[in-house]
Amino acid sequence: FGLAPSAEERTKACRARIRKMKREIDQQIRDVERATKATEREIKSCAKRNDAASARALAREIVQARATVSKLYTSKAQASSVESALAHRVATQTSARSIERSAEVMKHMNALVKTAAVREEAMELSREMMKAGVMAELLDDALDVALDEDVDEEETNRAIEDVLREIAGEIVLPHAAKHAAAVVKEEDVEAADSLPTVDSAAERSASTDALKARLDAMRVGEETA
Repeated sequence: FGLAPSAEERTKACRARIRKMKREIDQQIRDVERATKATEREIKSCAKRNDAASARALAREIVQARATVSKLYTSKAQASSVESALAHRVATQTSARSIERSAEVMKHMNALVKTAAVREEAMELSREMMKAGVMAELLDDALDVALDEDVDEEETNRAIEDVLREIAGEIVLPHAAKHAAAVVKEEDVEAADSLPTVDSAAERSASTDALKARLDAMRVGEETA
């Protein structure tokens, strides 16, 4: 029978698994960003045909995608922190118990297990780290499937409008068309008020002609007298 892997070997295996996880996270980020680019092009197409409803639905997808990418970057940073702790142990021959008691490592591992995108890989990693004697068992609540975060609909709507403004300009914002129409109408009214109507101009012209005629008649009368 072969000898069981030593703690040192298990630690190295954990580091290799973390590096694999980070590569997978990078791939997920690239996939999401690629899909986001395609969605941005769709929004521009919707804007050209003045399809505000579809543009808004697509903008919501981009908001969600950007949130996912942000979480993935956070997960990658947490994985890197755990890897650094393991590397430090190997380099300095730090006792496994010191890492096991590390609140920082536990915090990062708990967070990774709660992240849907890397949960399965993180749980497998945690089991390997426990076998290597470098991590205590995760807290029960960390192993529970994380509940969806509360969504602030008002904040989401603001983010959607920011995306629409960024990609397609004001033309596809829900209030933009009404606002633009109101501005045009107001400008038309102001312009109309500032210009004389045909009737009023004609009336003023007739009054001027009559006044000239009266003045001419008065001058003729004075010369005759």
